Amino acid sequence: MPSAGVAWAAAAIAIRGGATGATVGGLLAAASGLVLACVVFLVPPGSGRRWTMVPAQALAAAAALTLVLLAAGGSLARAEAGPVDDAVAGRIPFTAVLRISGEPLSLGPGNFGGGNRYLIDAVVAGGVLHGDPFASTTPVVVFGSEQWADMGTGDTVRVLGIAKPSDRVGKAAAVFFPSSSPAVEKAEGWLGYTADLRTRFRDLAVRDGRDAGDGLLPGMVLGDRTGLEPALKKAMTVTGLTHLTAVSGANCSYVVAFAFLGLRAARLPRPPAAAGAVVALVGFVMLVRPEPSVLRAAVMGTIGVAAVLSGRGRASLTLLMLSIIILLAVDPWLSVSFAFLLSVAATLGLVTAGPKAVDTLNLAMPRVAAQLLAIPLTAQLFCTPILVLIQPTLPVYSLPANVLASPVVPAITLVGMLAVLALVAAPVFAQPLIAAAQWGTRWVAGVADTLAAMPGASVPWIPGAPGAAVAALVSLTFLVLMIQREAIAGWWGRRIAAPLPRVPDAHTGVDSDSDPDRAADPRPVGRTPRGARPFTLGQDVRRRPHRGALVLALLLVLCGAVGALVMHGTIARPAGSWVMAMCDVGQGDGIVVRTTAGHAMVVDAGPDPDAMDRCLDRLQVEVIDALVITHLHDDHYGGIEGAVRGRTVTALYYSTSEESPPREVTEAAAAAGLEAERLTSSTTLDLPQIQVDVLWPTGDTVTSEENSASAVLEVVVPTPDRSVTLLLTGDIEEDAAAALLTAEPALADGGVDILKIAHHGARNGGTAVLEAIAPSLALISVGEDNDYGHPHPVIIDALARLGIATARTDELGSFSVEVVGDTLEVHELR
Repeated sequence: MPSAGVAWAAAAIAIRGGATGATVGGLLAAASGLVLACVVFLVPPGSGRRWTMVPAQALAAAAALTLVLLAAGGSLARAEAGPVDDAVAGRIPFTAVLRISGEPLSLGPGNFGGGNRYLIDAVVAGGVLHGDPFASTTPVVVFGSEQWADMGTGDTVRVLGIAKPSDRVGKAAAVFFPSSSPAVEKAEGWLGYTADLRTRFRDLAVRDGRDAGDGLLPGMVLGDRTGLEPALKKAMTVTGLTHLTAVSGANCSYVVAFAFLGLRAARLPRPPAAAGAVVALVGFVMLVRPEPSVLRAAVMGTIGVAAVLSGRGRASLTLLMLSIIILLAVDPWLSVSFAFLLSVAATLGLVTAGPKAVDTLNLAMPRVAAQLLAIPLTAQLFCTPILVLIQPTLPVYSLPANVLASPVVPAITLVGMLAVLALVAAPVFAQPLIAAAQWGTRWVAGVADTLAAMPGASVPWIPGAPGAAVAALVSLTFLVLMIQREAIAGWWGRRIAAPLPRVPDAHTGVDSDSDPDRAADPRPVGRTPRGARPFTLGQDVRRRPHRGALVLALLLVLCGAVGALVMHGTIARPAGSWVMAMCDVGQGDGIVVRTTAGHAMVVDAGPDPDAMDRCLDRLQVEVIDALVITHLHDDHYGGIEGAVRGRTVTALYYSTSEESPPREVTEAAAAAGLEAERLTSSTTLDLPQIQVDVLWPTGDTVTSEENSASAVLEVVVPTPDRSVTLLLTGDIEEDAAAALLTAEPALADGGVDILKIAHHGARNGGTAVLEAIAPSLALISVGEDNDYGHPHPVIIDALARLGIATARTDELGSFSVEVVGDTLEVHELR
């Protein structure tokens, strides 16, 4: 365990330090290991030998550290070779020759049309930059359109595009955005053959489309999730069955078990049967694609199920730790992968607590049933502290869902693999076998749909580190109860004791039961049979709780929570990547439009100074280039003191039907060392990077209604991908909205990308602007459970009817909007 921990930490540090740092660190670790080896092996035996135990124990950790760092140095050197980094830094378009290294992952449709979007892992094997050809081995992730849906592992693609830095630590050095149609050269050989096999299997499985569970079969058998319906995918997530939608450790373990037992049934000795099972596993991995996730599942799943079924947790634990070291050496980026962390946690649960859980559950049920229940139970307990950190919800019915689904999963895997073999040798039998396997997938889909529809299927959990800590405490409590088998046996009224064997005396041939004198003799009777532990007559033999398993459980929960915190930090989106943000200020408006790093235009400040101040702090806004109060109602200017608190304000504007601004606005302007300026259509806001036009009120506007005196701003924000147009409407009401559309016909002609819904979604804001400009994204700033009934059902219905994506502060809290390619992405602020 110490060696595996050192290896994990080394891999996580190495991928951040680059090839040179990893290689230098590996050489220093090798030198340290050499010194330790000299101390261990060259110090002469004697009284001074005892202090060499520490170097001896550290030698294995030094070896693991050396292996991982030097391997990571080589991997990073290959990834950094070539000019792709220069193209990324300079945002220079280039022609890339991509070697696809993973299957497409659907992200759903984008907000700007064009069908579904896909993420595909690939390696830039070469290309042309500045007219010069180059070769490289730089890993990237491709953000592609529908044209990329049929890509497969091993395909070679030539395409023009631009690469941009990735916003998270991982294997992909950049995100590649194609700007031309891909020219595809399909994989040949084994990859090409298996790709055709996968396609034929998927087409047979989903061709009728009679049941949502039919699309689940290709995922459960071959890891192909393209036929999985979104509604079923969501239900599987809610019920904790997501691992069944793709190849997992369970699938790999079933393949190993079926192959081994089948070969043993054919009377093959254990070594050839074990070798045959390994060959079957290798063939399975090659069929479903040798991606890191599949390799990890193959290793972890096989170890975990072997531990549960054999009860030999100690040997499996050693093998698990060794596997972690080797996997991290092969792919150091696994150290920052939540999937890897969850796989390790689940397998560690099966190895350490699995056998004890089986023994405990066996007190109340048959052993086979205990084994079926122990696998999902221990895996769930060990993974929960990590899962709630990724998404702060608890799938209440996860355990019963897994228990109900688990009996059919082995059959689905076995029959599905027989169907694949039939496609190769006897295609006529493939369809009946697929139909048989789909009875099982329909059962799994039915379990997911039924439990997902039950009340309280997903319970909100405490977010962040406190939630992970509470979940760890709950999991640890259950683990202690499972491990303390002796106490539970008392609850069930059963005594756990090993019977004393009857061993005849070697000389007299009389056993202890027939000779009372010998029964009273505390010395061992006769010889101990070979392979048996010696017993002393009269001793009470009881199994003691496995304290090592308890310690390991505690270590896992703590390390898992800490590791998840670290991983969670690595995937947090960096400040400065947002275009605009909507601050949750309660029942009011607080809008922030980014101009440059640390600078922003703020439109309205809500009613609460502290809420506005916190939001701007989270966005790291230090300078307000322009502070605009759209109209003088308290829910728009009441928090102005918080907006200017500790920040530099360059200009302050307001719009109103009143003669002068209130005291709060004038005091905020004085604190910033400037005068508040009334906003009109002739006002020019000269701000860096962005373009701002005041569309309302116009020069001849006369209104006594403060809402309709709201300033309406059209803001154009340039981004590396495209310009984004925002329309910020304050609390403008229907009459003023109609006049605005008449005065600005270009709004209806050109449309906007983002519309801030007027007056918090009140009915008097109308739907005219919404229907005329048809934005891609609508934003509503509104207080949760407010007394006004905002947003009104009429506005919500109009948004749904027009198919407009909507983000609301009462549902999301404060959030930011980013542009990725042609897609607008909304992210909660954390």
